Amino acid sequence: MYLYLQLLCIFVILPNIILFYLNRKKIHLKTLLLSLFILFLIAILWDQLSVRMGLWSFSQNEILGLLFGLPIEEYLFFIFVPLLSINIYLLIEKILAADKKKKMNNNS
Repeated sequence: MYLYLQLLCIFVILPNIILFYLNRKKIHLKTLLLSLFILFLIAILWDQLSVRMGLWSFSQNEILGLLFGLPIEEYLFFIFVPLLSINIYLLIEKILAADKKKKMNNNS
C-alpha cells in the first residue's frame, strides 16, 4: 500500500535530507527555490499532458490520492528528484574541489 510514497521516502527524500545537510554551506537558497519552482512547473505540464494523452497512468491502489489529475506523490517527486540531482552535483563538486586543493598542496 502506498508503494510510490514509500519508494520516494527511501530513495529520494531521505537521501535529500542527508545531502542537504552536507551541502548546507554551498546552497544558495533563493537560487535553489527559483530553480525548483521552474522545474516544478515544467514537470506538471509534462505530466498532465502525458497522462491526458494516455502515455502513462498510475495505479489507484499504490497512491495516496489525486490532485488535479496527478498523484500527490508525483508533486513530491517533482520537487525532490531535481533537488536530489542538485545535491548530488554539489557533493561531487565539493569532493572534486577538495581533491584539487589536496593535489595543489602536495605539489607545493
